[in-house]
Amino acid sequence: MNEATRLRELEAECRQRALSEPDKKWYWLAQAAKYQVQANQKLAFHAEEANAPDSPEIKLAQWSHVRDERRLMDPLPDGRRPPW
Repeated sequence: MNEATRLRELEAECRQRALSEPDKKWYWLAQAAKYQVQANQKLAFHAEEANAPDSPEIKLAQWSHVRDERRLMDPLPDGRRPPW
């Protein structure tokens, strides 16, 4: 999280330099955009980590144990059994 905060600070500094150095404005705005993307990626990664379960067993426990009716096969219309 500290890294994301530092990236936001760098973004703000670049935007400030874009205002104070008009001849290099587009360079500094591009740098600011780069830091903004990096900060967003760090925050998204940390949010994903925080929401992820600690072990695969937790994921399995969240699955429904109800019978899935979509898997049932209809009998053949004339009462015959399938060849297999």
